Amino acid sequence: MKHGWLPILALIGLAALLGLLLWLAPGSDADTPPALSATAPAQVRQITLERPGQDAIELERRDAQWRIRAPLSARADEFQVQRMLALLEAKPDARLPATDLDRFDLLSPVARLTIDGTEYAFGGINTVTREQYVMRGDTVYALGLRHGAALPASALALIRRVLLEEHEIPAAIHLPEFRVRQSAGRWAIDPASVAAGPDELQQFIDRWRQASAARAEPHDGRPALAEVRIELREGAPLAISVLQQVPQLVLLRQDQGLQYTFLTGAGEALLTHPGKPRNTQ
Repeated sequence: MKHGWLPILALIGLAALLGLLLWLAPGSDADTPPALSATAPAQVRQITLERPGQDAIELERRDAQWRIRAPLSARADEFQVQRMLALLEAKPDARLPATDLDRFDLLSPVARLTIDGTEYAFGGINTVTREQYVMRGDTVYALGLRHGAALPASALALIRRVLLEEHEIPAAIHLPEFRVRQSAGRWAIDPASVAAGPDELQQFIDRWRQASAARAEPHDGRPALAEVRIELREGAPLAISVLQQVPQLVLLRQDQGLQYTFLTGAGEALLTHPGKPRNTQ
């Protein structure tokens, strides 16, 4: 009789083990809330952001580059655009019918984000759950606060602050006091300087290629103090106006009508002769 219980006890132990494994196993896809939209960020072509009392911001993807169409024309910062589009992949836990909108502060939304024709209205914040109410169609969703925080306060925050585009590769840079030009695959400076060797000249060109401003905005109308001309390997030369040198360097890209303000050290690096030591203080 004693041995007759052994198979039963073994089955009970096996069942308990299977139950434990099922309990510890990750949840199935059925337990995971679906994304807010079936549209992937990479598929989006147009975005409009509207806030009460402000001009609408309109963006459009042209090939692989996002551009601002209104209220100004400029290249858009890809990182900032992707922050907005992360809304599409949000997985809200709560879905509520879009009735009695006043309790969600959605009668007058703080912002309306339209992505390829689908509007998302941003309402109030639930101070208990730290979530924001977002309405799409006839449904209100409770989403993390990061999605509302990703909406730029103005079009200026969306402007790409890199001075040169990726395909704009300098072949020569003409400054008021000197010029650096590539000839037979090597960089040379005119007037010649023994202090500016190949490494210093390459670093100087790289600084221009990678120049990223602290701020970019439409030209404020001030006159130019000096001119910089950049010849490219391909395409028309770029005309760059120096609007200010101290305490910060301000450059105007004449073809864009945008001025770029650089932090002190970064700005000095663009104008200092490659053979001279820069002030690192």
